[in-house]
Amino acid sequence: MTATMAETRRGHAAWTGAVAKAMWPWCLLFIVGKPLLELRRPPYEWSVSSLRWLWGVAEDAALALPFLIFAGGVALVRVLGHSRRLVRTAVAVGISVGALSYALGAWVAPEVHSRLLVALDSESADLQRFGPRTPTGIVENLRFVEANPPEEYTLNVGAPHRFPPSVLRWELHGPPAMAVFAVVNVLLGVLAAALTLDLSRRAQRNARLAIGVFGGIAFFACLAAASPVGPFLRDGTMRSGVFGAWAPLVFPIAQAFVLVYLVRRRERRRPETRAAESFGRSPM
Repeated sequence: MTATMAETRRGHAAWTGAVAKAMWPWCLLFIVGKPLLELRRPPYEWSVSSLRWLWGVAEDAALALPFLIFAGGVALVRVLGHSRRLVRTAVAVGISVGALSYALGAWVAPEVHSRLLVALDSESADLQRFGPRTPTGIVENLRFVEANPPEEYTLNVGAPHRFPPSVLRWELHGPPAMAVFAVVNVLLGVLAAALTLDLSRRAQRNARLAIGVFGGIAFFACLAAASPVGPFLRDGTMRSGVFGAWAPLVFPIAQAFVLVYLVRRRERRRPETRAAESFGRSPM
């Protein structure tokens, strides 16, 4: 039993290390490097700069992690192969990263931003009328706006009591939708790796990168297109915020179904190819 537990721990360490190694360079680039380059405050204002940096890191990480987990899915296939644990482990990794993304985007970033406003000694009473922009604060804001609809809605940050309900619902549903995307995206990485197993190493890398980048850009474009903010700013249109948060998931889910079909077709063809090769090598 002790040997089994030790083997299990080694297995967990192997795939955890592989996922971390696959994501680490991208995390450094998109999450840590970008905010560091934006630090322009002098040393005597380091307390403010550190809060601004933490706020930027939390927001960037919440957005980037669900995209970067695609590389983790590819790494899982390299470590676990086509074992029974592959899908189960991938889902667990996706849920973990999604939960981290949700916690950072929905709770940590708004709390740090709230402290930043206080540290700047700005007139933040109106900005924080409903508290930090956590789910609790957004729900309170939404209830107030629905109970006291203003004559004119606005997205002026100094007037949260006049925010459009559609935008508030979009803010509320956005983080959990991104968490779900993390689960879907890690499975996309697994499927992309399975689909390209027969290619050369260079072709594998290029094909997987193309699938991941294409899927990420397309999903990001769907997020921008479905957002209710743009239509409201253009002509005051109140587009559904719930739809705007969840509808973009249709694309990665559809992409997953396409990849599943391609992987299954590839697996059906492999026995036929092997049989043909064996027949060709058999003596006449």
